[in-house]
Amino acid sequence: MGNPRKNLDYWQGRTEEIANLKLWLNNQNISLIGIEGIGGTGKSMLAAKIYEDETITGFRKRFWADVDYGAIFTDVATQVLQKFGYKVPNQEIQEIELVQTLVKCLQSGEYLLIIDNLESLLQTDGIWGSQFYEDFFKTWVECGGKSKVIVTTRQRPELPKRFQWLPLSGLKIADGVDLLTALGIQGNLEEFVKLVDGYPLLLKFVADLLKEEYPQDPNLKRLENLGLGNLQQLLTDKKVVGQHRLENVGMVLVLDASFERLNELQKSLLQNISVYRGVVNAKAAMAVCLASSETEIERELRNLVKRSFLSEKLIDDGRWFEFQPVVLVYVRYKAGDQTEAHQKAINYYQSIAKQKPWQTKDDIQEYLEIFYHFYQLQDYESAFEEIGNCNDCLSYTDKWELYGQLVSKWKEIGNINNYNYLDSLIELSQAYLVFGKYAEGSELCLEGLEIARKIGDVFGETNFLINLGNFLHYLKNYELAINSLQECYEVANIPANTLNQKICLNKSICLNILGNVYNSLGEEHNSPNYHEEAIKLFQKSLQIKREIGGHRKGEGSCYLGLGNAYNLLKQYEQADNFYQQSLEISRETGARLDEGGCLNNLGEIHKSLGDYQTAIIFYEQSLDIKKDIGDIQGEANAWFNLGLSLEKVDREQDALGAYRNARELYQTMGLDTDVQNCNNAIERLSQPKKPLVSQRGFWGWLRQLWRWLRGWFR
Repeated sequence: MGNPRKNLDYWQGRTEEIANLKLWLNNQNISLIGIEGIGGTGKSMLAAKIYEDETITGFRKRFWADVDYGAIFTDVATQVLQKFGYKVPNQEIQEIELVQTLVKCLQSGEYLLIIDNLESLLQTDGIWGSQFYEDFFKTWVECGGKSKVIVTTRQRPELPKRFQWLPLSGLKIADGVDLLTALGIQGNLEEFVKLVDGYPLLLKFVADLLKEEYPQDPNLKRLENLGLGNLQQLLTDKKVVGQHRLENVGMVLVLDASFERLNELQKSLLQNISVYRGVVNAKAAMAVCLASSETEIERELRNLVKRSFLSEKLIDDGRWFEFQPVVLVYVRYKAGDQTEAHQKAINYYQSIAKQKPWQTKDDIQEYLEIFYHFYQLQDYESAFEEIGNCNDCLSYTDKWELYGQLVSKWKEIGNINNYNYLDSLIELSQAYLVFGKYAEGSELCLEGLEIARKIGDVFGETNFLINLGNFLHYLKNYELAINSLQECYEVANIPANTLNQKICLNKSICLNILGNVYNSLGEEHNSPNYHEEAIKLFQKSLQIKREIGGHRKGEGSCYLGLGNAYNLLKQYEQADNFYQQSLEISRETGARLDEGGCLNNLGEIHKSLGDYQTAIIFYEQSLDIKKDIGDIQGEANAWFNLGLSLEKVDREQDALGAYRNARELYQTMGLDTDVQNCNNAIERLSQPKKPLVSQRGFWGWLRQLWRWLRGWFR
């Protein structure tokens, strides 16, 4: 990613297509452009031509993202933001805000973003395979901005109509002739270009084949000697009609002829390295083709580049190779059963994988590749173990996609009554919670709960009850949430000094969430009884965590809950004391979500006491953290609360800005009531103020009154 690294040395034609693309790039009403065509029509090359065109001005920066191998949205979005100099949300919960952050980034300046091979992100009929890519593209099409996004794809995604499409077919006859001429091919060029409808990749393959086999006389008449004498007959057969004849017949015939002319090592190389995703170097190729030296492997890889089976890239002073998508499909078909090659790839990645400790996702890339190869081997248990070992370094997007794949496959084969399936469901449900999929998450928890009880998995049962209670809390179904959490407490109600401390810790966690539910009920019904019950639950949870030991972060959450309860009871001194304790622990343990919550709530206390200047300081500190960790709703709340305090100290313009920021964030979450509250505040501040009586006017009136009184008493 970063730039296309496409070889444009033999570029020919496409003048009309380039003119259209330039016209659309200058149209402020067009934010998304799609280049659509079957494999090998030159979609990526055309996009690269636009990307490299220095006559296209106005874009401050450009970025090329190839998603051919199912790149995870988090990775792509993070790289784009870094390239464009935009702040990346903290990894802890970044996916909540990452879609909106990427859209804001593109709206903030004039950038060119090209996403190549978009079809890899789609299922059949243009249905999206990733929620985050779908959310990004739909939001970008609706909102738009100064930047432009160009995608290349074999099929159109499901998107609103405000999307400019460029259907791409073969080269014009004259341009195809020019291409073959530039490549040094002789013969009846016009007839051949017409025969294959100017299909660029096919023309290039034929040219490379002729030059390799007949360097002294690369003439089209030599095709008969290469087994392609019946190409014209097959392509003009009445049974073979439409554009797909080029892809399914002509290309396969040429690939067959080219493949059969390779030596055995070249054939073995192609078939074995086709198990990899993305680019490979000679070392990786040697790992799946052990019979030769690394030097010989690299030489043969470069020979395959000359025959157009591979393209070559120089990355960090090393040579890397990758397939054309059409060629990759063909080679994998020729390879057949690739079990042995996948196992060799696993061994290779295991040999170079970084050992613990890991800090970032970059540290575990090899393990993600191992997951992929186990998954292709349908060894889902081993795939699960690989990502489970490095689970702490996975983002919620990663968990959504990787555990989602495993859950889907285990369901498909009917293998769901096992612990690994339940653990995958738990991880998936936690991702659902982060992304606000409360109804869907509840269904997931109910499914997991049934299986956990069936196989006697008590730890899994308590996990699903906790998550279910959380989902129901956010759905404001408080009664069912309480039932779920109370049931969890009963199941997990074991002494804290027992060996199964995980279950005991879940007893503590469920009490915390139950306390949050009662705080919500107390706020909704304005009843102190609920808050007093919440206090007892937080105190009990705190006691259990202390008995277990080693759970400082959890203790901080208990203090935060206690602070919330006393704050809602308007017992501000006690609330402040608990917030300060939670703040100290959250900073000690790096629990930034709790830290931001404490700062916001300390602002609430000072606002309630009329100390607005101090409240503003706390809100601003909370706001910095909420932005950094990507807590959209927390950020919106902080902006709104900040607006209320700014208004109180007569900073009306600053308050208006705060309300507008809050409104924009609430709108992205679909929180209509909060949006209306912002609108009301904005309207209130926007009303013209009644003119006050000036000091001069007052004294003038007073003098008139005095004259009148003096005249009366004379």
